[in-house]
Amino acid sequence: METDDRLPELMRRATETLEPRYPDLVERGIRRGVVRRRRRRVLSVVASAAAVALTVGGVAVVQAQIGPRASLPPIAGPSTPAAKTSPTKPVPLPPASPAQTLRTLKKLLPGLQTSGAKTWGDDFIAAGLFIDDGHGKAWLEMGIQTVKYDPNCTDQPPSQNCKVRPDGTFLRSYRGAEGRLVYNAVVLEYPDRRAINLTSTSGTGTKGSPSRPEPPLSIDQLVELADNQGWSFPAANYGKNLNR
Repeated sequence: METDDRLPELMRRATETLEPRYPDLVERGIRRGVVRRRRRRVLSVVASAAAVALTVGGVAVVQAQIGPRASLPPIAGPSTPAAKTSPTKPVPLPPASPAQTLRTLKKLLPGLQTSGAKTWGDDFIAAGLFIDDGHGKAWLEMGIQTVKYDPNCTDQPPSQNCKVRPDGTFLRSYRGAEGRLVYNAVVLEYPDRRAINLTSTSGTGTKGSPSRPEPPLSIDQLVELADNQGWSFPAANYGKNLNR
């Protein structure tokens, strides 16, 4: 028999043993001289009935909250495997070219006025332009290629501060001067021989008189430019070495 069906019977049995109202019990107990025994019996029976009533009340409350019969979620059938989604393929970079290199360079210089852009190179791609941050126009140039040697720091002079970074790249950074003109420069080389260099000067060229006290771009800013993943590198057999 289900618990819900037995509750009325349990209630009936419990209430059958209940004695009359409390004043009547006291009166009868005095007459018989068993007041204490009768009180203990009544309290015990009342407690039992209260426990049953509490149980019934609890069931009623639960049923009121979840309804006569809580509807269970349907049993899941054999799980259907989720459709596999292909990983997003990275968008390939456009082929390396002087025009593409110059576009990338300009794109990475927001907030700076640019002018006088040009490109050159033989087995490498180079680009340069004037940049102005409001404190004087100055020259910025860069070169990009796939070199024919294995990059390392062993062959570099201490002045170039060469170091191997955790990702395996070789970074050289240095500050130099040509007369009164000063410049900041970085060279970043990858283990697969890709290489990029950038130079920011304090004048309108790599030589001559300065147009401002300091280069517009610091070494840290040049490193950030070199690290950008938007550069397209030419193949190792790109162009022709003209020994320039």
